[in-house]
Amino acid sequence: MAVLAISVAALLLGPLLYRAVQRAPGSLGALDGFVMVAIGGLVLVHIIPHGIAAAGPWALALAVLGFLGPGLVEKSLHRAAGHAHTATIVLATVGLMVHAFFDGVALAAPEAGNVHGVPVLATAIVIHRLPVAITVWWLLRRRLAVATLALLASSTVLGFAFAGTLSHGVAHATWVGLVQAIVGGSLLHVVIHRPAPLAELAHPSRTHAGLGALAGIAVVVLLADTHLPLQQQPGSIAFGHAFLTLCLESAPALLLAFALAGLVQVVLPHTSLKWLKAKTRAGEAARGMAFGLPLPICSCGVIPVYRSLILRGVPAAAAIAFLVATPELGIDAVLISLPLLGTQLTLLRIATAALVALIVGVIIGRIARLREHPTGDDTSLPAAASGSVVGRARAGLRYGFVDIVDHIGPWLVLGIAVAALLEPMMRSDWLAALPWGLDVIMFAVIGMPSYVCASAATPLVAVLIHKGVSGGAAIAFLLTGPATNVTTFGILSRLHGRKTAIAFGATMAVLCVGVGFVINAVWPDTGGISLHEAAEHGPSAIAVASLAILAGVMSLSILRQGPRGFVAQILRPYSGDTDHHHDHGHDHGHEADAASAGAT
Repeated sequence: MAVLAISVAALLLGPLLYRAVQRAPGSLGALDGFVMVAIGGLVLVHIIPHGIAAAGPWALALAVLGFLGPGLVEKSLHRAAGHAHTATIVLATVGLMVHAFFDGVALAAPEAGNVHGVPVLATAIVIHRLPVAITVWWLLRRRLAVATLALLASSTVLGFAFAGTLSHGVAHATWVGLVQAIVGGSLLHVVIHRPAPLAELAHPSRTHAGLGALAGIAVVVLLADTHLPLQQQPGSIAFGHAFLTLCLESAPALLLAFALAGLVQVVLPHTSLKWLKAKTRAGEAARGMAFGLPLPICSCGVIPVYRSLILRGVPAAAAIAFLVATPELGIDAVLISLPLLGTQLTLLRIATAALVALIVGVIIGRIARLREHPTGDDTSLPAAASGSVVGRARAGLRYGFVDIVDHIGPWLVLGIAVAALLEPMMRSDWLAALPWGLDVIMFAVIGMPSYVCASAATPLVAVLIHKGVSGGAAIAFLLTGPATNVTTFGILSRLHGRKTAIAFGATMAVLCVGVGFVINAVWPDTGGISLHEAAEHGPSAIAVASLAILAGVMSLSILRQGPRGFVAQILRPYSGDTDHHHDHGHDHGHEADAASAGAT
């Protein structure tokens, strides 16, 4: 009853909080950041996995339904604010009442989600009601808003009262898991799609939002269930332990990678793009591949650079090889591969990335024809940074620990989190039981349409290898994931025609699957990190210190971008923003990235 009373009080507190924060927009920004991270984190690392473990795959389907469904209700609510049509108001109110009813059902069995004695799902429901109440008060105002909030409170009480009647007891694990999943998906929708008053008032101060986000991270850590999910596979490592182990193993390599990637732009000589032309296509592809391999540019960031190279008259073979090689490897990806994948698999990753880029460049370069005219003969890259060696080095380190971290950091966090979630949830014998070579084809196909950052994919692949995936399948995924995605095919079709785009995809698929088969036949045991050994042995002082520094670097990135800017680095490719402009205080223009690291 206590959590029910608190949840109803949260609805009543919304209008009072809205009036208070109107006078201090920074406070509303901090609230936005806290709610987004605290609720999003609890939903993703506890509530939805708990529901899946308790109720099976249907829980995931209900979570997706809960995430997508409220969009129609919110659209109706906006219309109500603009036109005040009675029918629209009724529709929006009914939708919100249904959501509040299931909140009440979930509150009836908070013990199912207890972590360290704290009811996590109930806590998430209570916290998320603050922005919901603020939104209702901002959009509808006064009498209509009061009536709507009263109906939401009444629906919550009804859901709480009739929870036992709806099932044969809400303590039943399957029922609780299904309810948690749909409510968790709804909560995630609320925090990702920022309510209107938060969007209006919180945007100017990313720092305030970042401070709120850091407080939210603290809540998630304190409430994190280290034994998530409930049905942990025998012999696996708990989520919290796996996450910490992967972070400790990666931290030293990542710090070194950020430093070296930043210094690349001030150490390597700067030159013109004319050197990419050669007498043969193989020579041009080799130069494009060599130019792209060490650059820290992601799978979405390489697209505008490729378009610029093509329109500046760079040979197609060189540009295509650059397009393939650049997102597959970089200093950061190589260095994080060494501790997580081992020396052998890292060397195979480098060699196969270079080989595939070279072959694809030669083949597609032969058939690619440019539909647009080059922009002119001026193919000079921007000049090198001027100033003293110390000043240039300082600028390079800023680039590595600010620009690169802002862009790659969110992907790294996502990759490690997904890997840590898979570790306790995936059966270790499932992938090993697949027929020989099927996993290679499967992971190559999975990687082709996806946006996968090479560095972020590395911890995921390390866990998959730990779960029995073959080295060949791992390499196939690491090749197709970063180098091919929906936007890649779109830009190739627009610049060179649909046949060229199809030929590019087919060539990549055949080569990556073939490379995977060869690796499995010649090197059946490619090693990789032993998560059990790494988890059992205490971390070194260097690893602990590196992780502390890396956590500080990531925290500064959140403060610079705000939590929504941080998350937008992951969501942006799916929104169609292929130009990849950043909005967090400094532009990362990827043409400059390539230019500043131009090699002879």
